Amino acid sequence: MEFKNILFPVDFSSRSEAIVPFVRAVCNQFKANLTLLHIVEVPVMAYGAPDAPVTFDYPLDEIKASAERKLNRFALGAFAGLPVKTIAEGDPGACIAQLARAWKIDLIMLPTRGRGSFRAALLGSVTAKTLHDASCAVWTEAHCDDVKAAPAHTAWKKVVCAIDTTPEGLRLIRYASELAAVSGATVHLTHAVPVAESGPERYMDMEFAAFLADEARKKIAAMQTEAGTNFEVLIQIGNIPDGVLRTVEDCNADVVLIGRGALPHFAGRLRSHAYAIVRGMPCPVLSV
Repeated sequence: MEFKNILFPVDFSSRSEAIVPFVRAVCNQFKANLTLLHIVEVPVMAYGAPDAPVTFDYPLDEIKASAERKLNRFALGAFAGLPVKTIAEGDPGACIAQLARAWKIDLIMLPTRGRGSFRAALLGSVTAKTLHDASCAVWTEAHCDDVKAAPAHTAWKKVVCAIDTTPEGLRLIRYASELAAVSGATVHLTHAVPVAESGPERYMDMEFAAFLADEARKKIAAMQTEAGTNFEVLIQIGNIPDGVLRTVEDCNADVVLIGRGALPHFAGRLRSHAYAIVRGMPCPVLSV
């Protein structure tokens, strides 16, 4: 696991500015190259249509030149000495993942909120698309309503790795081991055993949940033996996002490591709980 090429898409919002210290810290920690990307969105009407009676002259070159000057100023103030800056045009959600593959990017670093009307409830649409489509690791900031409420510490010293007991979990344990080796971080594994949220069935489920927790410990122990690790394991009872959150709070984690495994239905590569985990964490999430 190496982060040698990092992509930071910039939209000049307060969210972009807020994660600059995190991007700089990761670049320094992994001695990585940084590419700044600002995507100029072109309105559909600017392309015209075969049957359109009227078209207008869209000043794309002027807008791109203005955006490039703005990006240069941003880079000079935030990342003095880092020379790589790029301008692209198109749909940001599609372009980021495509360009990351073309440029052999190892890590994309993104805010979690966009500027859309549903930003209070959902991930920004660009972030959601990138999480779904990207083939590399994606780092997302703490999903806080108030930018100032986001954690100020940027180092990866305490990592919570959320796993299941499938081969995907073994892959994550190995990834966490490599991450710990290069960053010096302490890793805590966490696994959630679901029970009914309320009602009499919750109490009937607790004994079965205890059995499942014991079985999970055995499986995770075997996985750690295979991976050659000996990380602390914290089993939580309840739904997965809440269980991960409890572990993060107990460990005062700097970053959460999760997987984006394959699903056989419409969700594609994005695991079923990934959005909820990203939305609910008080610290950044690294999804791989």
